[in-house]
Amino acid sequence: MIEALIFDMDGTLVDSEGLHYEAWKKVLADYNVNNFPFDDFVTYVGASNEKLAEDYINSDGLTISIEALVAEKQLIYLEMIKDIKLLPGVATTIERYYGTFRLAVASSSHCIELEKILATINLRDCFEQVVGGDLVSRKKPDPEIYLKTKNLLGLQAHQCVAFEDSEAGLSAAKDAGMYGIAVPHSLSLHHNFERADLVVDRIDLADDMFLRSLSSSLS
Repeated sequence: MIEALIFDMDGTLVDSEGLHYEAWKKVLADYNVNNFPFDDFVTYVGASNEKLAEDYINSDGLTISIEALVAEKQLIYLEMIKDIKLLPGVATTIERYYGTFRLAVASSSHCIELEKILATINLRDCFEQVVGGDLVSRKKPDPEIYLKTKNLLGLQAHQCVAFEDSEAGLSAAKDAGMYGIAVPHSLSLHHNFERADLVVDRIDLADDMFLRSLSSSLS
């Protein structure tokens, strides 16, 4: 029986990818990396901040550690969170399932970012567990973050459904043994979602009937 719904944050619950891009663009410019087109940023959708930092440190010979560059970008991004917005259908989904299923967040973003976002959009009390990328050693597409989240919930993987907007995130959830619902957006439409148990245009289109069908499939 399905007990928990686990949500990615960026691009799944909130429209934050543009803010991440602006924060990265600013911090890279501080290190004289002035060629950071949006199309390059899009290739990192679903990847961690650490991966982007590592690639640019290596390609442009930046004399800064991955951790320090990510921390500088994070300071800029945290100031932008006040402008963050829920994606369409998210409020309906949380209202529909809060109290029926246990809810959690599993995101490659750091906990300080996730907590500030949830406080800003007034949804923190809805989520039993908030697991950030700084709590695991291996980021998505590795399944570690989903394995950690289900362990914190005290559940088996088959009792959890993950909502993801990227191929990397979906792979992490599926490799952890969970059901996976893909909610692609304009930046991830080209991703491969063949492993998804369901693909929807809006998160609120994953309805009760579908979740009940997952539960019955275990009977």
